[in-house]
Amino acid sequence: MKKRYLLTGLLILCCLFSFPMAGLAKEPALVINDKVVKTDVSPQIIDGRMMIPLRVVSESLGAKVNWLNQEKTVTIEANQKTLKLKVNTKIAYVNDQSLTIDAPPKLIQNRTFVPLRFIGENLDSDVIWDQEKYQAIIKAREEKIDNSYLPTPPEENTNQEKPSSEKPNPENQVKNPRVLTKAEYQESEDQTIINLWVESGQYKVTELTNPDRLVIDLSDTSKGVDGEATTVNTKHVSTMRVGQFTPTTTRVVLELKGKVSYQLNQSANLLNVVLVPKTTSDNSSSQQPGEGYVHRVINDNNIIVVDAGHGGKDSGGIGASGRYEKDITLPTALKLKTALESRGFQVEMTRSDDTFLELMDIVGITNRVNPFAFVSIHANKAGNPSVTGVETYTFYGTDHTLADLVQSSIISKTQQVDRKVKEAGFVVIKYTQVPSILVETGFISNQGEEDFLFDSNNQTQIAEAIAEGIAKFKEIQNKTLTSSP
Repeated sequence: MKKRYLLTGLLILCCLFSFPMAGLAKEPALVINDKVVKTDVSPQIIDGRMMIPLRVVSESLGAKVNWLNQEKTVTIEANQKTLKLKVNTKIAYVNDQSLTIDAPPKLIQNRTFVPLRFIGENLDSDVIWDQEKYQAIIKAREEKIDNSYLPTPPEENTNQEKPSSEKPNPENQVKNPRVLTKAEYQESEDQTIINLWVESGQYKVTELTNPDRLVIDLSDTSKGVDGEATTVNTKHVSTMRVGQFTPTTTRVVLELKGKVSYQLNQSANLLNVVLVPKTTSDNSSSQQPGEGYVHRVINDNNIIVVDAGHGGKDSGGIGASGRYEKDITLPTALKLKTALESRGFQVEMTRSDDTFLELMDIVGITNRVNPFAFVSIHANKAGNPSVTGVETYTFYGTDHTLADLVQSSIISKTQQVDRKVKEAGFVVIKYTQVPSILVETGFISNQGEEDFLFDSNNQTQIAEAIAEGIAKFKEIQNKTLTSSP
């Protein structure tokens, strides 16, 4: 009898150890910036990798998250980085660079789970696994600069180069490291080829309308060719003009006979510009270019598109006190509309109430309206609650003029921390065809700055500052549209 009881007891113990009950299973804990994060769905350990609910990324790591249900794709944007992952796919993208991850996103109980270590480390956080406490610890890396709340702004850069409509005196020109020694053209079938003999360096391309022109500005370059205007008269170009636009910039203007597509190829001593007829597909705003638009169209109109970030079901970031980013962006954007209209601009809003728009719908609205500029209003969030300040974003490789003017105007008026102009791949500035910026007006993860951004008077100040920066940008645009090289 005793043997039978003993055998029964051993069998029960074996079952307990082999098949632990749900109530006895240990769930991994998650600690972010010294705070235990509670979620409605617990983190999961899958194949030795910790996976966390997608909502944790936006609410606790201070990132902007966009989930495309049909494609089962998630885009995460923070700290000048854009991460793109797809459910059950081991290929991920960081700022459009592909790489292989060992733990792809998963759908569990209709919730999206993403790999903690990949997300954390790519959002500039340290990720540590504590086996003894069975928890993952994430800590944002310390900022190199101590950004205390609303200090005196840094001195403005008075040496910023601005285009001038006046031709400089050649005797007063600076000695530039590059010289444009020759400008030639040739025609081959449907192509017009412009050869600019100049050493490799920075350049900026601008499309102008009424009439159609293509402008190539060569930075740090002196004009070394004789004359100014050359009759070309090819299929796509009527005239080529070359001039010293500023002491450090040589400008080449191609007077076009119609709409063209173009490609620039830079070698050691030659910048090659190839022009071909623009097809219907080139003009279609419904198409999404894979790399985005680096060269933006400058339109000769008075229209600007203003976008209030997030809205409706998309609350955006959640602030230190639990308030929503969307409740900052809309009133600030509406105040910006008023400020711009008082300066004579025509303003098109992507939304004027608490409604939700897909990101590509915002792009579509902008490209259909075809304004002279686009600005999207947002508020920032960081894992480190001490971080404050203003950032203005433009797409990789695009001109910074609009962003620089708006950023410096905000800092001058509000006295916030200047976190500078930065580049990123946000959808609304990547696929819009005109000069576009995204303004992060401050950090709602900081209690002081959250209160600052929710104050109506401060929203008006920020709106007025953005409007002033846009007005200055339009003045420069008008000089570009009307001045000769």
